[in-house]
Amino acid sequence: MSLPLTFSGRMRPLAYLFASLGIFLSQHLTAVVVFELSWQRLRALAADWHFYVMPLQTLAKHSNAPGLRLILALAALLLASWALSALAFRRAADADVSGWIAAFAIAPVVQIPTIVLLSALPSRGTGGDRPPAKPEAQLDWATASLGLVIGVAVTLFAVAVSTLLFGAYGFGVFVASPFTIGATTGYFANRKTDVGSWPTAKLTSGALLLGGLGLVIVALEGLICILMAAPLAIACALVGALMGRAIAVYTRRPPQQALSCFALLPIIFALESSLPTVVQFETHGRIQSRAPASVVWKVLVNTDLSREPVALPFRWGIAYPIRGEVLGEGIGSIRIGEFSTGTARERVTEWIPNRKLAFVMLNEVPAMRELSPYATVHAPHVVGYFRTTNTSFELVPLEDGGTELIERTSHVLRLEPVLYWLPLARWVVHENNARVLTHIKRQAEKNHAASH
Repeated sequence: MSLPLTFSGRMRPLAYLFASLGIFLSQHLTAVVVFELSWQRLRALAADWHFYVMPLQTLAKHSNAPGLRLILALAALLLASWALSALAFRRAADADVSGWIAAFAIAPVVQIPTIVLLSALPSRGTGGDRPPAKPEAQLDWATASLGLVIGVAVTLFAVAVSTLLFGAYGFGVFVASPFTIGATTGYFANRKTDVGSWPTAKLTSGALLLGGLGLVIVALEGLICILMAAPLAIACALVGALMGRAIAVYTRRPPQQALSCFALLPIIFALESSLPTVVQFETHGRIQSRAPASVVWKVLVNTDLSREPVALPFRWGIAYPIRGEVLGEGIGSIRIGEFSTGTARERVTEWIPNRKLAFVMLNEVPAMRELSPYATVHAPHVVGYFRTTNTSFELVPLEDGGTELIERTSHVLRLEPVLYWLPLARWVVHENNARVLTHIKRQAEKNHAASH
């Protein structure tokens, strides 16, 4: 039997069934082993039907795992998707059906009926549409141009349909769409003659680059969002390119069948729109100041960070706080929070002078300001897909007369794959919170020293 990640060879129904189920169920085993789940968390997972079809993604909702473990889980998810698509392609070759069906084996929910269908199809022997592999040749400019044009067209189509029609930012946009882009680009680049793996990979990367620029030109996305998604998109597109090249090199299917790959995208977009993933997570940070709690409190209720340095990613467009001021006193009073992307109104829910301040958001501000030549970018993800719901500050007096300031925040993330976006979201929150705490400490100590 060939390695599970290769697209060459054939696979009989029973062997395919066991191999595919083994790879699919390995994600559940990874979730249990890598994350060292407690019995209570296992019970929570068992009660969530998403776990049975998306085990690694669902785990992020029930585990406060560190970023490195989430990244390892993402790597396991991508490897499993790669293997499932390769196995499906080889099973399709054995059943003498279109190899494009392998694209459906990578998508959550859709992949299960795909595995069942391919396992039920009988073998067609060694005949069918499986000719000898084509000899490799140089990539000519006409073929390269066609591959680039198709890659750009698929990019614009996928993002426009997903974001503007379905309002979905998830697996479809960041995994399935790049995979489809790579598959179609790889297929048309090798349709007449095999140009080789490396030229196909370079052409696919070029198609993604031009597709990203196309999204900026038509104001569907900004440069920062594209850069943030690029590592994941490139990895998925290269796997898709392997499948597209295999279809072109080993089959005689007509080019029109490549359109069947596009049918996968609206299906995923519709599923994600009707069954959105919502992940809630909390963060906390603490810092000690030499100033007493009364001085720290005054800085806390009227904070001005406009002169604090800002890290490069935030200067490029990611939202960061600038000022915060409580208007009035007590529970129910309004706090105005000014961010780099807009102004938030917040309502105070806890007010204990010199001890605790907590508030909730009454409106949302954009999570980022897209870097674009246009004043308006039609990217719905900047509002509503990542937001802060609650913030609290607790002041704990220290024996030496200083104060420990503790900040806790709660957030909601609605982006898939959550294994990719959650570590990034946590990092953004951590950097912003650390900047706020450092400013309050420094300003409180400065005010305390000036009063003595």
